[in-house]
Amino acid sequence: MSVARLALVLTSVLASSVGCGGPQAVRGEQVEGLDDEAMSTGLDKRDLQKMLQENMKAMQASAVVARWQKENRPTLAVMPLKNETSEHVDAALDSLLSDIETTLVNAGHVQVVSLERQPQIVEEVRKQYSSAFDPAAVARWGKQIGAKYFVTGKVFSADERQDDERRVQYFLFLQVLDAETGAIAFQHKSSLTKAIVK
Repeated sequence: MSVARLALVLTSVLASSVGCGGPQAVRGEQVEGLDDEAMSTGLDKRDLQKMLQENMKAMQASAVVARWQKENRPTLAVMPLKNETSEHVDAALDSLLSDIETTLVNAGHVQVVSLERQPQIVEEVRKQYSSAFDPAAVARWGKQIGAKYFVTGKVFSADERQDDERRVQYFLFLQVLDAETGAIAFQHKSSLTKAIVK
């Protein structure tokens, strides 16, 4: 569905449901295809979910899962994801933490420790986003919450413009770190491209 057609459908739905009362909000199920079209080159929920699913699928197929099975469900915590884009998606990235936890819990390879109960560690992680990463901190955090592994990651982008056209490439990078050594047990990067073209 083109953006022009989407606008026409939205206008007709709003006009028929509102009459003379002005604009009204609609839900995705009220307008077929509402969530299908990109509204801009910015990241949205659908983009983040797509990249996360690719990363989690790669993780489930990786050697780290065999390692976890040998270790009889070690404890793991999911750290906040770093936003290195110009997009205001911090809240959406925070919601991805729950999605990662849910996937790992349901897969049954690890025991997941919720960091919602560890605000001081989350705050330390967020502070480190503005400075150099300290691998020694990973071991300290692991001891504080009893986690043997951490899942962490970041979202970053590359933006290109030419005349009236724009292309933005987004990347979601995930890692599993060994809490004791800081060694990388798994890493994967997924990507997608959004563009505005004439």
